[in-house]
Amino acid sequence: MDDRPRLPLVRALARSSFSAAVALAVLAAALSTSVVTGAEFRTRGSEEVVRAIDARPNDGSGYWPDFSNTGYANTPANAGGLGLGAYPGKLTDYTSGMSADKPLTLRFPDNSVISYKRFLSLKVLIYGDNLTFVGCLFEGTNPNDNLVQIYSDNNIKFLYSTFKPSSYAMPPGNDGTVSSSHTKPGTPFDKSWQLATTMKEAVAVMDHNDIWGNAGMIMVTGFPGRPSTWTNNYIHDMADTSHDVYHHDGIGPQSEGDGGPMIVDHNTLASVGNTNALALQGSGVYDHISFTNNYVSGWGYAVSIGVVNNATNITVTDNVFSAELEQLYGFLYGNIWGGSARGSTWRRNLIQARTGDDNTSYSTADNGRYLWPTGTATHATDYTG
Repeated sequence: MDDRPRLPLVRALARSSFSAAVALAVLAAALSTSVVTGAEFRTRGSEEVVRAIDARPNDGSGYWPDFSNTGYANTPANAGGLGLGAYPGKLTDYTSGMSADKPLTLRFPDNSVISYKRFLSLKVLIYGDNLTFVGCLFEGTNPNDNLVQIYSDNNIKFLYSTFKPSSYAMPPGNDGTVSSSHTKPGTPFDKSWQLATTMKEAVAVMDHNDIWGNAGMIMVTGFPGRPSTWTNNYIHDMADTSHDVYHHDGIGPQSEGDGGPMIVDHNTLASVGNTNALALQGSGVYDHISFTNNYVSGWGYAVSIGVVNNATNITVTDNVFSAELEQLYGFLYGNIWGGSARGSTWRRNLIQARTGDDNTSYSTADNGRYLWPTGTATHATDYTG
């Protein structure tokens, strides 16, 4: 993280006393297609077991969210338990005459399910509450602004959808064999989009989405009993990484604080960039944030949980922090970690390092060793504070 002004949120976000039991129930419902247990993954119906530390996105294992298992083209039958069929092989344009130069306004009745539609626009403005988008494509070009702008009062869901620049089928520099391009600039600024943003108090459920060519995702972090939920998403290949126009954030920025509850589980968060994969960048209190089972590589400081040491009930467990991509600073902004005294837990977070990785702060001798929230050195034993 650096000292440039943070992007403001449209609405202040609420603190919560959301219970761990409710969080785990929501998380269990979200993880319907695979079993993740600590450092191992088993595909249902298969005897093959892959350890998290041995896998990378787009390596053919299917362990981490990547091009093989996220986005509209990989939508399975009954995604989200909605009874829909699998991706039918092509999308239907929402309307004729769509253009990356023109905004597009969508108005749906509350509780609508929208499936297998393509939305091409300068900016998509979505109206309606408790909407669910399944297997959809949102693409356009809107530098320094929102590609998707959401006006929902309570809830919004995006399942197996793709958010991308309209000028590219694949991220520049990513041929599908790496988690994210190892080279700059990625999508050029003038062909990029910046954000998807909740403009009201809707809490988002984001699952199995493919998101790239942008600079962040500003979504409400949650309210009591309604956590913001990010599971199985592939967030990668930020735009304009050669310059300082954008903050390159994955989930976020959330720049005011006083956020939570929030569940971030089993995502790939990988990109060259200057700020954070999890960008909770405010000075207010973050409470009940769960960051678990994720693949994280690149960024500036990869994870930020506030800029002062006041967060409570934070869970950071079973993540793989990979040296695959160049990293500017470190894995945790400011080494800010309140620990067990504030109800927080940091356990089983490992460094993954291979020969030829771009983060040269680590070598193969660090592979499989524990990362602690204090400092950048690796350790033979887990953190216990």
